Amino acid sequence: MIQIMKQRLPVLAGILLAALALWTGCKKPGALGYDLLNDEYADYLFTDTIQLRCTIEREDSSLTSDLSSTADFFLCGTLNDPQFGKSTSEIFAQMIGQNLNPNFDTIIHAFDSLVLYLNYAPEGFYGDTLQPHTVRVFRVDGGYKVLDEKEYYSTNSFPAGTEIGRIENFYPKPTASDSLFDGVEGSFLRITMDPAFGMELFNLDTSKYEADTLFQSVFRGLKITAEAASGIGAMMAFDLNNSSLSRMRLYYHLKSDTSALKYDYFFEGANKFTHFIHDHNGSPAGLQLGSVSDDLLYVQGLEGIRVKIEFPYAQWMDNIAVNQAQLVLNVADQSTFLTPADQIFLTQYNEADTVFELTEDVLYSFGTNLTGGFGNFGGDPQKVVINGNTVTQYRMTLSEIFQDFVDDNNSTNNKKRTVYMGVYPRSRSAQRAVFYGPRSTILPAKLELTYTLVK
Repeated sequence: MIQIMKQRLPVLAGILLAALALWTGCKKPGALGYDLLNDEYADYLFTDTIQLRCTIEREDSSLTSDLSSTADFFLCGTLNDPQFGKSTSEIFAQMIGQNLNPNFDTIIHAFDSLVLYLNYAPEGFYGDTLQPHTVRVFRVDGGYKVLDEKEYYSTNSFPAGTEIGRIENFYPKPTASDSLFDGVEGSFLRITMDPAFGMELFNLDTSKYEADTLFQSVFRGLKITAEAASGIGAMMAFDLNNSSLSRMRLYYHLKSDTSALKYDYFFEGANKFTHFIHDHNGSPAGLQLGSVSDDLLYVQGLEGIRVKIEFPYAQWMDNIAVNQAQLVLNVADQSTFLTPADQIFLTQYNEADTVFELTEDVLYSFGTNLTGGFGNFGGDPQKVVINGNTVTQYRMTLSEIFQDFVDDNNSTNNKKRTVYMGVYPRSRSAQRAVFYGPRSTILPAKLELTYTLVK
Protein backbone atom coordinates (compact mmCIF):
# COMPACT_ATOMS: atom_id res chain seq x y z
CA MET A 1 0.00 0.00 0.00
CA ILE A 2 0.97 3.60 -0.45
CA GLN A 3 2.29 5.40 2.57
CA ILE A 4 0.68 8.83 2.43
CA MET A 5 2.07 10.50 5.53
CA LYS A 6 4.33 9.94 8.51
CA GLN A 7 2.34 10.16 11.72
CA ARG A 8 2.77 9.60 15.41
CA LEU A 9 0.55 7.13 17.25
CA PRO A 10 -2.29 9.21 18.72
CA VAL A 11 -3.11 9.20 22.41
CA LEU A 12 -6.74 8.19 22.65
CA ALA A 13 -9.06 9.20 25.48
CA GLY A 14 -12.71 8.88 26.33
CA ILE A 15 -13.46 5.70 24.34
CA LEU A 16 -17.00 4.70 25.37
CA LEU A 17 -18.55 1.28 24.87
CA ALA A 18 -21.98 1.03 23.27
CA ALA A 19 -24.42 -1.82 22.75
CA LEU A 20 -24.72 -3.56 19.43
CA ALA A 21 -27.72 -2.55 17.38
CA LEU A 22 -28.11 -4.66 14.30
CA TRP A 23 -31.31 -5.64 12.55
CA THR A 24 -31.93 -6.42 8.94
CA GLY A 25 -34.68 -6.14 6.38
CA CYS A 26 -34.95 -7.73 2.98
CA LYS A 27 -34.29 -5.63 -0.11
CA LYS A 28 -32.94 -6.22 -3.57
CA PRO A 29 -30.72 -3.26 -4.54
CA GLY A 30 -28.36 -3.56 -7.48
CA ALA A 31 -25.37 -4.70 -5.43
CA LEU A 32 -21.78 -5.21 -6.40
CA GLY A 33 -20.64 -8.71 -7.31
CA TYR A 34 -24.06 -10.37 -7.58
CA ASP A 35 -22.99 -12.44 -10.57
CA LEU A 36 -20.24 -14.05 -8.47
CA LEU A 37 -22.50 -15.31 -5.68
CA ASN A 38 -24.16 -18.24 -7.51
CA ASP A 39 -26.03 -20.77 -5.33
CA GLU A 40 -23.75 -20.51 -2.31
CA TYR A 41 -25.52 -17.41 -1.05
CA ALA A 42 -29.01 -16.46 -0.03
CA ASP A 43 -30.93 -13.30 -0.99
CA TYR A 44 -29.64 -9.76 -0.53
CA LEU A 45 -30.11 -8.15 2.87
CA PHE A 46 -29.74 -4.52 3.89
CA THR A 47 -29.05 -2.70 7.15
CA ASP A 48 -28.10 0.83 8.14
CA THR A 49 -28.01 0.33 11.90
CA ILE A 50 -24.48 -0.99 12.41
CA GLN A 51 -22.84 0.59 15.45
CA LEU A 52 -20.30 3.38 14.76
CA ARG A 53 -18.06 4.85 17.42
CA CYS A 54 -16.54 8.19 16.41
CA THR A 55 -13.72 9.96 18.24
CA ILE A 56 -12.55 13.49 17.41
CA GLU A 57 -8.75 13.64 17.19
CA ARG A 58 -6.06 16.18 16.44
CA GLU A 59 -4.23 15.47 13.20
CA ASP A 60 -0.52 14.70 13.32
CA SER A 61 2.15 16.70 11.52
CA SER A 62 2.46 16.33 7.76
CA LEU A 63 5.30 16.71 5.30
CA THR A 64 4.99 20.14 3.67
CA SER A 65 8.42 20.82 2.13
CA ASP A 66 8.92 20.89 -1.63
CA LEU A 67 12.38 19.55 -2.43
CA SER A 68 11.52 18.85 -6.07
CA SER A 69 9.65 22.12 -6.77
CA THR A 70 6.50 20.24 -7.85
CA ALA A 71 3.92 21.54 -5.34
CA ASP A 72 0.94 23.25 -6.97
CA PHE A 73 0.73 25.95 -4.32
CA PHE A 74 1.52 26.95 -0.73
CA LEU A 75 -1.06 28.18 1.76
CA CYS A 76 -0.67 31.49 3.56
CA GLY A 77 -3.24 33.16 5.77
CA THR A 78 -5.41 33.07 8.86
CA LEU A 79 -8.92 31.70 9.36
CA ASN A 80 -11.14 32.60 12.32
CA ASP A 81 -13.61 29.73 12.14
CA PRO A 82 -16.59 29.77 14.56
CA GLN A 83 -16.59 25.96 14.58
CA PHE A 84 -12.83 25.23 14.67
CA GLY A 85 -11.13 28.28 16.15
CA LYS A 86 -8.10 30.04 14.67
CA SER A 87 -5.90 28.42 12.01
CA THR A 88 -2.77 29.91 10.50
CA SER A 89 -0.41 28.89 7.70
CA GLU A 90 2.98 30.54 7.20
CA ILE A 91 5.34 30.06 4.28
CA PHE A 92 9.09 29.57 4.77
CA ALA A 93 11.06 29.72 1.53
CA GLN A 94 14.58 29.77 0.18
CA MET A 95 15.48 31.39 -3.14
CA ILE A 96 18.20 31.09 -5.76
CA GLY A 97 19.63 33.67 -8.14
CA GLN A 98 18.97 33.55 -11.87
CA ASN A 99 22.66 32.84 -12.45
CA LEU A 100 25.90 32.60 -10.50
CA ASN A 101 27.25 35.99 -11.60
CA PRO A 102 24.90 38.97 -11.29
CA ASN A 103 27.67 41.38 -12.38
CA PHE A 104 26.72 43.98 -9.80
CA ASP A 105 29.33 46.75 -9.81
CA THR A 106 28.70 49.52 -7.31
CA ILE A 107 31.08 51.80 -9.20
CA ILE A 108 29.07 51.86 -12.42
CA HIS A 109 25.70 50.60 -11.13
CA ALA A 110 23.17 52.10 -8.74
CA PHE A 111 20.45 50.22 -6.83
CA ASP A 112 16.81 51.20 -7.43
CA SER A 113 14.38 48.83 -5.69
CA LEU A 114 13.54 45.26 -4.75
CA VAL A 115 10.07 43.84 -5.47
CA LEU A 116 8.54 40.46 -4.56
CA TYR A 117 5.95 38.94 -6.90
CA LEU A 118 3.71 36.09 -5.72
CA ASN A 119 1.52 34.19 -8.19
CA TYR A 120 -2.00 33.53 -6.89
CA ALA A 121 -3.31 29.94 -7.06
CA PRO A 122 -7.13 30.34 -7.04
CA GLU A 123 -7.78 26.63 -6.49
CA GLY A 124 -6.16 26.78 -3.05
CA PHE A 125 -8.07 29.81 -1.70
CA TYR A 126 -10.57 29.29 1.12
CA GLY A 127 -12.52 31.77 3.20
CA ASP A 128 -13.57 35.39 2.79
CA THR A 129 -11.54 37.42 0.29
CA LEU A 130 -13.97 40.36 0.48
CA GLN A 131 -12.21 41.76 3.54
CA PRO A 132 -8.91 43.74 3.44
CA HIS A 133 -5.77 41.71 4.15
CA THR A 134 -2.17 42.40 5.09
CA VAL A 135 0.77 40.30 3.90
CA ARG A 136 4.08 40.62 5.71
CA VAL A 137 7.49 39.30 4.68
CA PHE A 138 10.19 38.54 7.24
CA ARG A 139 13.77 37.39 6.98
CA VAL A 140 14.88 34.26 8.81
CA ASP A 141 17.08 35.29 11.74
CA GLY A 142 20.85 35.02 11.69
CA GLY A 143 22.14 31.62 12.77
CA TYR A 144 19.27 29.85 10.98
CA LYS A 145 18.49 29.04 7.35
CA VAL A 146 16.10 26.97 5.26
CA LEU A 147 18.12 24.03 3.96
CA ASP A 148 17.62 22.89 0.38
CA GLU A 149 18.18 19.21 1.14
CA LYS A 150 16.04 18.93 4.30
CA GLU A 151 12.47 17.65 4.62
CA TYR A 152 10.31 19.97 6.73
CA TYR A 153 7.02 19.19 8.43
CA SER A 154 4.06 21.35 9.36
CA THR A 155 5.44 21.70 12.90
CA ASN A 156 8.77 23.17 11.73
CA SER A 157 9.47 26.90 11.75
CA PHE A 158 12.33 29.38 12.12
CA PRO A 159 12.74 32.57 14.16
CA ALA A 160 12.16 35.49 11.80
CA GLY A 161 11.92 38.81 13.59
CA THR A 162 12.99 41.29 10.93
CA GLU A 163 10.23 42.54 8.64
CA ILE A 164 11.52 43.32 5.14
CA GLY A 165 8.28 43.76 3.19
CA ARG A 166 4.59 44.50 3.65
CA ILE A 167 1.42 45.28 1.74
CA GLU A 168 -1.52 46.50 3.82
CA ASN A 169 -5.30 46.62 3.43
CA PHE A 170 -5.50 45.04 -0.02
CA TYR A 171 -8.28 42.82 -1.34
CA PRO A 172 -7.03 39.49 -2.72
CA LYS A 173 -8.08 39.01 -6.34
CA PRO A 174 -6.90 35.50 -7.19
CA THR A 175 -8.69 35.34 -10.56
CA ALA A 176 -7.97 38.87 -11.81
CA SER A 177 -5.35 38.80 -14.56
CA ASP A 178 -2.89 41.63 -15.02
CA SER A 179 0.30 42.35 -16.97
CA LEU A 180 3.56 41.80 -15.17
CA PHE A 181 6.66 42.11 -17.33
CA ASP A 182 8.23 40.53 -20.40
CA GLY A 183 4.77 40.11 -21.90
CA VAL A 184 3.65 37.88 -19.00
CA GLU A 185 0.06 38.09 -17.73
CA GLY A 186 -1.54 36.41 -14.74
CA SER A 187 -2.85 36.92 -11.22
CA PHE A 188 -0.23 38.00 -8.72
CA LEU A 189 0.52 40.04 -5.62
CA ARG A 190 3.22 42.73 -5.75
CA ILE A 191 5.14 43.62 -2.56
CA THR A 192 7.78 46.33 -2.42
CA MET A 193 10.63 45.16 -0.20
CA ASP A 194 12.75 47.11 2.27
CA PRO A 195 15.44 49.04 0.32
CA ALA A 196 18.00 48.19 3.01
CA PHE A 197 17.52 44.49 2.27
CA GLY A 198 17.79 45.17 -1.46
CA MET A 199 20.99 47.13 -0.95
CA GLU A 200 22.43 44.24 1.06
CA LEU A 201 21.83 41.86 -1.86
CA PHE A 202 23.18 44.45 -4.32
CA ASN A 203 26.36 45.02 -2.30
CA LEU A 204 26.90 41.34 -1.51
CA ASP A 205 30.38 40.04 -2.28
CA THR A 206 30.23 38.44 -5.72
CA SER A 207 31.81 35.28 -4.32
CA LYS A 208 28.57 34.64 -2.43
CA TYR A 209 26.77 34.27 -5.75
CA GLU A 210 29.16 31.66 -7.11
CA ALA A 211 27.16 28.76 -5.63
CA ASP A 212 23.54 28.50 -4.56
CA THR A 213 24.56 27.11 -1.18
CA LEU A 214 26.82 30.12 -0.53
CA PHE A 215 24.08 32.56 -1.46
CA GLN A 216 21.47 30.76 0.63
CA SER A 217 23.72 30.83 3.68
CA VAL A 218 23.62 34.62 3.50
CA PHE A 219 20.03 34.96 2.29
CA ARG A 220 18.78 32.47 4.97
CA GLY A 221 15.17 32.41 3.77
CA LEU A 222 11.88 34.29 3.87
CA LYS A 223 8.85 33.94 6.11
CA ILE A 224 5.55 35.08 4.57
CA THR A 225 2.39 35.62 6.65
CA ALA A 226 -1.09 36.97 5.94
CA GLU A 227 -4.08 38.06 8.02
CA ALA A 228 -7.41 39.78 7.43
CA ALA A 229 -8.28 43.02 9.19
CA SER A 230 -11.43 41.44 10.64
CA GLY A 231 -13.98 38.69 10.19
CA ILE A 232 -13.45 35.08 9.15
CA GLY A 233 -10.37 35.85 7.10
CA ALA A 234 -9.02 33.75 4.26
CA MET A 235 -6.39 31.19 3.49
CA MET A 236 -4.60 32.40 0.38
CA ALA A 237 -2.55 30.22 -1.93
CA PHE A 238 0.54 31.10 -3.95
CA ASP A 239 2.16 29.08 -6.74
CA LEU A 240 5.79 29.73 -5.91
CA ASN A 241 6.97 27.28 -8.57
CA ASN A 242 5.60 29.44 -11.38
CA SER A 243 8.87 31.20 -12.17
CA SER A 244 7.16 33.58 -14.61
CA LEU A 245 4.91 35.12 -11.96
CA SER A 246 6.63 34.26 -8.66
CA ARG A 247 10.04 35.81 -8.21
CA MET A 248 11.89 38.63 -6.50
CA ARG A 249 13.33 41.22 -8.85
CA LEU A 250 16.16 43.60 -8.03
CA TYR A 251 16.03 46.75 -10.18
CA TYR A 252 19.17 48.78 -10.78
CA HIS A 253 20.64 51.03 -13.49
CA LEU A 254 23.80 52.26 -15.13
CA LYS A 255 24.97 55.50 -13.57
CA SER A 256 26.26 56.78 -16.89
CA ASP A 257 23.03 56.76 -18.87
CA THR A 258 20.38 55.46 -16.40
CA SER A 259 19.78 52.34 -18.52
CA ALA A 260 17.44 50.07 -16.55
CA LEU A 261 18.78 46.67 -15.47
CA LYS A 262 17.39 43.81 -13.43
CA TYR A 263 18.34 40.59 -11.64
CA ASP A 264 15.87 37.93 -10.51
CA TYR A 265 15.70 35.51 -7.60
CA PHE A 266 13.43 32.45 -7.88
CA PHE A 267 11.56 30.15 -5.50
CA GLU A 268 11.53 27.40 -8.13
CA GLY A 269 14.53 25.16 -7.63
CA ALA A 270 14.78 26.05 -3.93
CA ASN A 271 13.16 24.42 -0.91
CA LYS A 272 10.06 25.86 0.76
CA PHE A 273 7.49 24.62 3.26
CA THR A 274 4.44 25.65 5.25
CA HIS A 275 4.09 25.87 9.02
CA PHE A 276 0.59 25.33 10.45
CA ILE A 277 -0.73 26.69 13.74
CA HIS A 278 -4.12 25.75 15.21
CA ASP A 279 -5.83 27.20 18.26
CA HIS A 280 -8.93 25.08 18.85
CA ASN A 281 -9.38 26.26 22.44
CA GLY A 282 -13.00 27.02 23.30
CA SER A 283 -14.33 26.16 19.84
CA PRO A 284 -17.06 23.51 19.39
CA ALA A 285 -14.58 21.22 17.63
CA GLY A 286 -11.89 21.86 20.22
CA LEU A 287 -14.19 20.94 23.08
CA GLN A 288 -14.69 17.50 21.51
CA LEU A 289 -11.00 16.70 20.99
CA GLY A 290 -10.10 13.34 22.48
CA SER A 291 -13.72 12.41 23.08
CA VAL A 292 -16.29 10.13 21.52
CA SER A 293 -18.75 12.39 19.72
CA ASP A 294 -22.29 11.23 19.00
CA ASP A 295 -23.97 14.43 17.83
CA LEU A 296 -21.46 16.24 15.57
CA LEU A 297 -18.30 15.18 13.73
CA TYR A 298 -15.48 17.53 12.64
CA VAL A 299 -12.79 17.24 9.98
CA GLN A 300 -10.28 19.94 9.05
CA GLY A 301 -7.30 20.17 6.71
CA LEU A 302 -3.79 21.45 7.44
CA GLU A 303 -2.75 20.00 10.82
CA GLY A 304 -6.33 20.21 12.02
CA ILE A 305 -8.83 17.56 13.03
CA ARG A 306 -9.77 14.04 11.92
CA VAL A 307 -12.37 11.51 13.01
CA LYS A 308 -11.48 8.03 14.19
CA ILE A 309 -14.33 5.70 13.19
CA GLU A 310 -14.57 2.29 14.84
CA PHE A 311 -16.89 -0.57 13.96
CA PRO A 312 -16.54 -2.41 17.28
CA TYR A 313 -19.03 -5.19 16.56
CA ALA A 314 -18.48 -5.83 12.86
CA GLN A 315 -16.90 -9.21 13.58
CA TRP A 316 -20.20 -10.46 14.99
CA MET A 317 -21.68 -10.55 11.50
CA ASP A 318 -20.65 -14.13 10.78
CA ASN A 319 -20.94 -15.77 7.38
CA ILE A 320 -21.78 -12.80 5.21
CA ALA A 321 -20.47 -11.55 1.87
CA VAL A 322 -20.36 -7.75 1.65
CA ASN A 323 -21.86 -6.58 -1.62
CA GLN A 324 -21.66 -2.88 -0.90
CA ALA A 325 -20.83 -0.81 2.17
CA GLN A 326 -21.06 2.99 2.15
CA LEU A 327 -20.47 5.46 4.94
CA VAL A 328 -23.12 8.18 4.65
CA LEU A 329 -22.58 11.60 6.22
CA ASN A 330 -24.76 14.72 6.07
CA VAL A 331 -23.39 18.24 6.50
CA ALA A 332 -24.57 19.98 9.66
CA ASP A 333 -22.95 23.39 9.19
CA GLN A 334 -23.50 25.61 6.16
CA SER A 335 -21.38 28.73 5.77
CA THR A 336 -21.19 31.22 2.91
CA PHE A 337 -17.40 31.31 2.96
CA LEU A 338 -16.39 28.12 4.80
CA THR A 339 -18.00 25.64 2.45
CA PRO A 340 -17.78 21.85 3.02
CA ALA A 341 -14.49 20.26 1.95
CA ASP A 342 -14.16 19.24 -1.69
CA GLN A 343 -12.76 15.82 -0.82
CA ILE A 344 -12.91 13.58 2.24
CA PHE A 345 -10.95 10.32 2.37
CA LEU A 346 -10.28 7.34 4.61
CA THR A 347 -7.04 5.86 5.89
CA GLN A 348 -6.06 3.08 8.26
CA TYR A 349 -2.96 2.10 10.17
CA ASN A 350 -0.67 -0.35 8.44
CA GLU A 351 0.09 -3.74 9.97
CA ALA A 352 3.00 -2.31 11.95
CA ASP A 353 0.85 0.52 13.36
CA THR A 354 3.45 3.07 12.27
CA VAL A 355 1.94 4.96 9.31
CA PHE A 356 -1.44 5.70 7.84
CA GLU A 357 -2.23 4.16 4.48
CA LEU A 358 -5.07 4.60 2.03
CA THR A 359 -7.84 2.07 2.54
CA GLU A 360 -8.30 -0.75 0.03
CA ASP A 361 -11.37 0.95 -1.41
CA VAL A 362 -9.49 4.18 -2.09
CA LEU A 363 -6.68 2.25 -3.75
CA TYR A 364 -9.18 0.30 -5.83
CA SER A 365 -10.67 3.61 -6.99
CA PHE A 366 -7.22 4.92 -7.94
CA GLY A 367 -6.52 1.79 -10.02
CA THR A 368 -3.28 -0.06 -10.67
CA ASN A 369 -1.65 2.96 -12.31
CA LEU A 370 -2.93 5.30 -9.55
CA THR A 371 -4.62 7.66 -12.00
CA GLY A 372 -8.28 6.78 -11.39
CA GLY A 373 -8.91 9.33 -8.66
CA PHE A 374 -11.67 9.14 -6.05
CA GLY A 375 -14.54 8.57 -8.49
CA ASN A 376 -15.42 5.02 -7.41
CA PHE A 377 -14.72 5.78 -3.76
CA GLY A 378 -16.77 8.96 -3.39
CA GLY A 379 -16.05 11.38 -0.56
CA ASP A 380 -17.15 14.52 -2.40
CA PRO A 381 -20.18 16.70 -1.51
CA GLN A 382 -23.41 16.01 -3.36
CA LYS A 383 -26.78 17.75 -3.11
CA VAL A 384 -29.60 15.33 -2.24
CA VAL A 385 -33.22 15.78 -1.19
CA ILE A 386 -34.28 14.18 2.11
CA ASN A 387 -37.86 14.62 3.33
CA GLY A 388 -38.31 17.53 0.95
CA ASN A 389 -35.15 19.34 2.13
CA THR A 390 -31.95 19.78 0.12
CA VAL A 391 -28.99 18.42 2.05
CA THR A 392 -25.24 18.26 1.33
CA GLN A 393 -24.23 14.63 1.64
CA TYR A 394 -21.02 12.59 1.37
CA ARG A 395 -20.83 8.88 0.55
CA MET A 396 -17.65 6.84 0.92
CA THR A 397 -17.18 3.23 -0.12
CA LEU A 398 -15.98 0.73 2.50
CA SER A 399 -16.91 -2.53 0.78
CA GLU A 400 -13.44 -4.09 0.68
CA ILE A 401 -12.32 -3.02 4.12
CA PHE A 402 -15.61 -3.82 5.82
CA GLN A 403 -15.37 -7.38 4.51
CA ASP A 404 -11.99 -7.55 6.25
CA PHE A 405 -13.60 -6.28 9.45
CA VAL A 406 -16.27 -8.96 9.27
CA ASP A 407 -13.82 -11.76 8.51
CA ASP A 408 -11.49 -10.82 11.37
CA ASN A 409 -13.66 -12.57 13.97
CA ASN A 410 -10.76 -13.85 16.06
CA SER A 411 -9.37 -10.47 17.02
CA THR A 412 -10.40 -8.36 20.01
CA ASN A 413 -8.26 -5.45 18.79
CA ASN A 414 -10.52 -2.63 17.59
CA LYS A 415 -7.62 -1.13 15.61
CA LYS A 416 -8.33 -3.82 13.04
CA ARG A 417 -11.86 -2.46 12.68
CA THR A 418 -11.00 1.23 12.51
CA VAL A 419 -10.65 3.86 9.80
CA TYR A 420 -9.67 7.52 10.00
CA MET A 421 -11.54 10.23 8.13
CA GLY A 422 -9.90 13.48 7.07
CA VAL A 423 -9.66 16.21 4.44
CA TYR A 424 -7.67 15.45 1.28
CA PRO A 425 -5.00 16.61 0.61
CA ARG A 426 -4.74 18.03 4.09
CA SER A 427 -1.21 19.46 3.78
CA ARG A 428 -2.46 21.57 0.82
CA SER A 429 -6.02 22.23 1.97
CA ALA A 430 -7.49 24.54 4.62
CA GLN A 431 -11.01 23.23 4.01
CA ARG A 432 -13.20 21.63 6.66
CA ALA A 433 -16.62 20.08 7.25
CA VAL A 434 -19.05 19.48 10.10
CA PHE A 435 -21.28 16.39 9.95
CA TYR A 436 -24.13 15.03 11.99
CA GLY A 437 -22.87 12.24 14.26
CA PRO A 438 -24.06 8.64 14.55
CA ARG A 439 -26.62 9.42 17.26
CA SER A 440 -27.89 12.70 15.92
CA THR A 441 -31.66 13.02 15.96
CA ILE A 442 -31.58 14.96 12.67
CA LEU A 443 -29.62 13.10 9.94
CA PRO A 444 -27.38 10.60 11.72
CA ALA A 445 -24.15 9.29 10.24
CA LYS A 446 -24.54 5.65 9.26
CA LEU A 447 -23.11 2.73 7.36
CA GLU A 448 -25.40 1.46 4.63
CA LEU A 449 -24.60 -2.22 4.14
CA THR A 450 -25.93 -4.54 1.45
CA TYR A 451 -24.81 -8.12 2.07
CA THR A 452 -25.61 -11.75 1.45
CA LEU A 453 -25.75 -14.56 3.97
CA VAL A 454 -23.48 -17.50 3.28
CA LYS A 455 -25.32 -20.82 3.57
